Amino acid sequence: MTLRPVLVLRPVLVLVLVAVLVPRARASAAPAPPSDSRIESVVVFPDRARVTRVRSARCEDGAARAVFERLPGSLDARTLRGEVREAAEVIGIGSVEVNEREAADARVRGLAAEQERIETEIKSKDARKTQIAAELEDVGAFSGLLSATLAEEIRNPKPNARAWAASLDAMRARRAALAEERRKLDTAVRGLKQALDKVKRELQPLAGARETTHITATVTIGCRGLPHVTATVSYVLPGAGWQPEYDFDVVPRPSTKAGPAAVRLTVGALIKQATGEDWTDARVMLSTARPRLDAEAPIPGPLAVYGSAQDRGKVMVSAHERRTQLSAGASQKSGGKSEPESAALDDKGNSFVLTLPRPITVIADGHPVWAPVDVVETQATIKLVAMPKVDEHVYQIAALTNPAAYPLLEGRARSYRNGSYMGDAHLSHQGVGAPFEISLGADEELQVTRSKLDDKDVGAGFFSSTKHIVRAFRTRVTNQAAGPETVELREQIPVSKIDDVRVELVGKATSGGYQLDAARGFVTWSVTLVRGEWRNVDIGYAIHLPESWEISTSQ
Repeated sequence: MTLRPVLVLRPVLVLVLVAVLVPRARASAAPAPPSDSRIESVVVFPDRARVTRVRSARCEDGAARAVFERLPGSLDARTLRGEVREAAEVIGIGSVEVNEREAADARVRGLAAEQERIETEIKSKDARKTQIAAELEDVGAFSGLLSATLAEEIRNPKPNARAWAASLDAMRARRAALAEERRKLDTAVRGLKQALDKVKRELQPLAGARETTHITATVTIGCRGLPHVTATVSYVLPGAGWQPEYDFDVVPRPSTKAGPAAVRLTVGALIKQATGEDWTDARVMLSTARPRLDAEAPIPGPLAVYGSAQDRGKVMVSAHERRTQLSAGASQKSGGKSEPESAALDDKGNSFVLTLPRPITVIADGHPVWAPVDVVETQATIKLVAMPKVDEHVYQIAALTNPAAYPLLEGRARSYRNGSYMGDAHLSHQGVGAPFEISLGADEELQVTRSKLDDKDVGAGFFSSTKHIVRAFRTRVTNQAAGPETVELREQIPVSKIDDVRVELVGKATSGGYQLDAARGFVTWSVTLVRGEWRNVDIGYAIHLPESWEISTSQ
């Protein structure tokens, strides 16, 4: 009775002392920041990345050593830089290579652990089978002794038959239970061995080991009386890149095909990396710059020009642009690629940096991760546009200017109309405030057909040494929409780059009311049609060139 109060009071006293001492310990010293190394920020270039890691270090004897272990072996040691956040100074930074051997495949560790588990379980069951075998031997020996004793007991005039029967039944039941347990163990061991064989087969092609190299960087800091400091180390390494993507969500006025519309532009980025380390909850910035470690100014050498006489006739080449080379409609580049490679970002010589609005995680497996960069709202004008030389369809086009505070790089653009996906297009580089167009797909209620009216070559006459190439085309525009619609019809004539060749728009073969952009050779008409109406629009042009010139047409 006297021990019970003591046993109860002791834990109470301990708890009270802990409750009193803990606050005093916290009040006596401020907690040090965590000392583990983590990736704080990443600047992603078109073909590499600059990673910044941060960690704290405790100062001893006026100095601290912040050690950053297991940095990727692919980093360029020349780019290692160390900094300190507090009012301290960086004395120096050093790095060493650490060679390790690790499994060649990430699955190896899991399979090896599964193999070890199965082998351990097999050993356990085999040990139990050994115990059962020994126990069965004991039961057999006791059974022989019991049989001999029973033979003597039978000679007793009054044998205890019930007790002996119970003993025999218990012995038989024990033997049967042990035999059943051994049978189940045999079945389980066979299944485990089959599973073990499967794991070994899977391990065989993966079980090779490779030697990997990691970098350990050490930043030495003069603390200037501080108890601890926060150090950062940054480095540049290959295996990373990004490319832009754009979503244009166009919301026109209700019940109209053309006119003003609101546009919501979402600028995104596809980021991928295989640098050897995951970027977990890191602040990511996207840069269009292309850092070079060998940025040495070129030194010009002597330049000599040689020439010799050569008799070659002049040739005029007439080139025709392919459908996939034009931006009208939802075109794609040849080969099915609708976006540039990440290392091919073209910023037109004006590099800039985009910072993602929140931290993201990018795993080092080479798979792209999409991240939003910016959202901008602006206004656009929807037009109905047809370019029958390229495609006999009328397209809805949203004309706008770049509303972002930075250039839009070349990349894939997805267009939406009232939230409905319309298709993909290829957006070329657009400077700040530059006008451009986004296709919203074909309008099936308006049709265009194009036919050839004239195609002849006229040789030089008796009084002239000039020959002529004459072309003429007719486009029919038909309106099947519910109300009147206006279509901007676009045609194109060749543009001469040399004085000896002259291109002329033939007035009598060309419908009136057009606008001519002579520098680019664009001819446009504004055609307004009521429901069920159709109209023909003709264009004719002539190319005049010297008789001695040959004609070569390239497709």
